[in-house]
Amino acid sequence: MHGKNRLNRISLPFFLGLSVLILSGGFMLGEEPDTIETDQLKEFAPRLWQAQKRIWTSPLKSQTWEHPVSWIFAGTVAGSFTLDDGFSRDLRENHSFGDLNRVLASRQAELVMWAIPVATMAVGEIGDFDQTAEYGWKLTEGAVNAFLVSRLMKLAAGRSRPHNGDNYNFFSGGDSFPSGHSILAWTLAETTVRHYPGRKWIPWVAYPLAGLVAFSRISSGNHYASDAVTGSLIGFSIGHWAN
Repeated sequence: MHGKNRLNRISLPFFLGLSVLILSGGFMLGEEPDTIETDQLKEFAPRLWQAQKRIWTSPLKSQTWEHPVSWIFAGTVAGSFTLDDGFSRDLRENHSFGDLNRVLASRQAELVMWAIPVATMAVGEIGDFDQTAEYGWKLTEGAVNAFLVSRLMKLAAGRSRPHNGDNYNFFSGGDSFPSGHSILAWTLAETTVRHYPGRKWIPWVAYPLAGLVAFSRISSGNHYASDAVTGSLIGFSIGHWAN
């Protein structure tokens, strides 16, 4: 038992480093994203491959560790682990958030988030609305990147869910770390904000909505605070970079 607890203590800095790997990928070198090509379908797979390669190889590049954003994100992720005990438990046991959880932490909410990119892309392509189609492709690319990063990190971390007991364990076959809902919500939010820079009201809607989704993952008992915070920062980074 002591050996297992020691392993889980060691796993925290390991997954902190893994999180920085993903988080920093969106801000490396200060590069601007490539322009979306005209033939969206033809370019989708190559762009996706390049995005994944860039994300996962970012820690090998010195610029990653020279950028202050990497350290800010790392500190935020590290601090969020301190909230996994009392703070997360208090939220789970607070029944005031029941209505919020039934809406934002539901299966239907997840399906809506996944449907938005595809629906936007389809409307733009079928209706020959170029701007809408471009936006839809950006959302779709971001969503797929979010899914791939989420699944790979979950498989690597194997962290238990809160409803399996407050053991906070990694490498136990769970899928708690990071929160996939938070990654997706913040990817869509930041993609939208970046696509419409001239519409100043959009951040005031997109960011709070994404924040509420992440919050509901904690208050509903599906995730610890560090799962949701890490997922939110990863999603923001993917959305910031993918545009």
